[in-house]
Amino acid sequence: MNAMAWTQEQVKRLTGDVPRAPGVYLMRDGAGKVVYIGKAVDLQARVSQYFHKAGDPRPFVALLSGILERIDTVVTTTEKEALILENELIKKHRPPFNVLLKDDKTYLYLRIDPGENFPRLELVRRRRSDGAHYFGPYASATSVRGTHALVNRHFGLRTCSDSQFRTRTRPCIECQMQRCLGPCVGSVPAQEYRGRVDAVVLFLRGRYDEVRRRLADRMEQASEAENFEEAARLRDQVRAIQTALTRQAVVLPTVQDADMVGVARSGESVAFAILRFEGGVLTERVPVIIDGVVAPLEEIADSVLLQYYGRAPVPEAVMVPAEGFEGLAALAEVLATRSGHPVKVKTAVKGPLGDAVRMASRNAEQLLVEHLAKSEVRDRAAGRLAELLRMERPPRRIEGFDQSTFQAGEPVGSMVVFVDGRAEKRAWRTFAVRLEEGPGDVGFLREVLKRRFTRALDEGQDLPDLVMLDGGEAQLRAAMDVMAGLGVNVPLVGLAKSRVVGKGHGPATHSPERLYVPTRPGGVPFQDEDEAEGVREPTGGEARRIGAAGDVELIVPQQNDPGLHLLMRVRDEAHRFAVTFHRKRRGKKERGSVLDDIPGLGKTRRTALLRHFGSVAALRAADLPTLKAVPGLPGPVAETIFDKIHG
Repeated sequence: MNAMAWTQEQVKRLTGDVPRAPGVYLMRDGAGKVVYIGKAVDLQARVSQYFHKAGDPRPFVALLSGILERIDTVVTTTEKEALILENELIKKHRPPFNVLLKDDKTYLYLRIDPGENFPRLELVRRRRSDGAHYFGPYASATSVRGTHALVNRHFGLRTCSDSQFRTRTRPCIECQMQRCLGPCVGSVPAQEYRGRVDAVVLFLRGRYDEVRRRLADRMEQASEAENFEEAARLRDQVRAIQTALTRQAVVLPTVQDADMVGVARSGESVAFAILRFEGGVLTERVPVIIDGVVAPLEEIADSVLLQYYGRAPVPEAVMVPAEGFEGLAALAEVLATRSGHPVKVKTAVKGPLGDAVRMASRNAEQLLVEHLAKSEVRDRAAGRLAELLRMERPPRRIEGFDQSTFQAGEPVGSMVVFVDGRAEKRAWRTFAVRLEEGPGDVGFLREVLKRRFTRALDEGQDLPDLVMLDGGEAQLRAAMDVMAGLGVNVPLVGLAKSRVVGKGHGPATHSPERLYVPTRPGGVPFQDEDEAEGVREPTGGEARRIGAAGDVELIVPQQNDPGLHLLMRVRDEAHRFAVTFHRKRRGKKERGSVLDDIPGLGKTRRTALLRHFGSVAALRAADLPTLKAVPGLPGPVAETIFDKIHG
C-alpha cells in the first residue's frame, strides 16, 4: 500500500482531533502497540503530512495504511518539553520505526568519589547519580586502562577494594613499592591525600598546566627541605603529565569542555563520531553506529544526541556540522536543564572549531567505512541489490567500469572489482584506450568491455555476477551490444548520477540516482529521456520501475537503499581509479620528451644522440642528411625522428 490508499473518512478520523500546538504524537496499530513516536511544533501540520501524496518520503510511511489505527497526542508548552517527552516515550515504548540507541555495555568510565575519606580511582561500566565524578565514556578500553594505570602509578591513590581497605592491618605490596600512600595503615594525613585526589580530578579534566604547576611547587619545596626522594617522585609525576599532554594531537584555543560531532550516512546506516575535548585537549573519540535508519537525518540527529547525553557527561559546548541538524536551541535547553550548567549547541564552520568538526566528520566517515565492511552489513546490501535488480541470488563479484579523458586527450578506462561487498584491489585494471571503437564515452566503453571480456573468454576466467556501468541508457545499450557480440550472458546495470534539474530561490532541485537495466517483462515505456531525467524520488517503500523504450528499463530506487549505495561505492571507486590513471598519463606526457616512444630509439641511442648535438634545440635545427650522418643511428630511425620533430 502507499499513501494514496487513505480515504477522506480515515484521514478525518485520525487527524480531526489533533491540535495545532507543540507536543508529541504516538501512532498505534490495531492492538494498541506504539509503532512510531514523533514531536512537532505544530502537531496538526506535522501529522497531516503523513497523509499527503508526497508529504513524507520515509519508507515506513507507506506501511502505515495497513497498520495505523489511531494517533494519540500529548500537548506541551514548548518545543523543549516536546523533545524531552519524545525521548522518554521512545525509551519506554521502544517503537519499531524510531531510532533507539543500544545500551552499549562496552563503554568504560573512570569514577572517583570525593565524598569518601580516602577515595580510589576505579573503572566502571555504568554512570550513576551518586555524587561521584565520572570521566568518560571511553570507547577504547586500552586508552582508559592506560590512563587508569598512569594515575595509580604516579599519584599514589589506593587501589584496593573498600572491603580490603577497611580490614587491612599492614601495608600492601603497592605501598611497599611506593605506588600507594598507604592510607589503610595511617601512613598519610587525610589532608595530603585529599590534595592528591584534587590533582587527579584536575588531571582527568585535562587541566594539565594547573596540575603540573602545583606539582612543580611541591617539588621545589621538597628539594629545599632536602627531601630528595619525595622531590624525585614528584619529578616523575610531572614527566608523566607531560607525556600525557604530548599524546594529544589536537588542542583547541579554549579551556572549555566541548564535544565536536561528526556524522556520515550510507543507506540505512548512520555513524556519529563525537570528539571529546576536556579543557581544550582532545581526550577521546566516541563512536555511535545506528542501522536501519529510514528517517531523514534532520529528524533523528537531535534525538540521537539527546539519548547519548543521557548516559554521557554534558560539556559546556556541543559543536555540530552545518547540515543535518535542526532544533538546536531546544536541545541546548534540555541539556542545560539536565547538566545544571549552561550549554551551547551550535554549528561550527570556520576557524579552529570548524576544523575540529570537520575532523569529527572524517572520523565518522571512517567509522562508517569500517562498519560497512562487516559481513552482515555487506550481505544485507547485496541481498537488497538482488531484490532491486530482480536477480536470483545476491551478486558476489561486481565489476564496475568507467572512462576518463580531457578534451579527447589520453582517454583511459578503469575496471574495479568488489567481492562480497569489499574492494578486491588486486583485481583492478586500467586500460589505455586505443580508439578501436571510435571516440566518445560510448566508444571508449565498448573498447574496454570488448578487451576485458575477450581476454576473460580466451583465458577461461570466471565471469562476474554483475557488471556496473557509470552512465545511463546509452552506456547500457553499448554494453548489451558488446556482450551479445561476444556471446557473454552477464547481468548489467547502468548507474546514472543525480543531476541538477531545477534552480530557483533556495537550494537547487536534484534528480534521484537512477538505474538502467535490460528490460524485464511488464515494463511500461516512457516517451523520452526528459521524462526519465525528470522523475522524482519514490515516496513509498519500493523502487519505481519505469520501462524504457525498447530493451532498457529505468528503475528509480529509494535514495537510502543499501543496494543502491553499494552500487554507488563501486561507481565512485571506478571513477576515482579512472581519473587517477588519466592524470598520471597526462602528466607523464606533459613532462615527456619529443624523443619518447620512437621505435628503434632506446635509452642508449637517445643519450648518444643528445651528446652528439648537445641539446634538443640543436637537434631540431638539424636537417635529415645531418641526422642520418650520426654514428650508430640507422637511416629509418633518423627519418622517424625527423618526421616526429617536424610534424
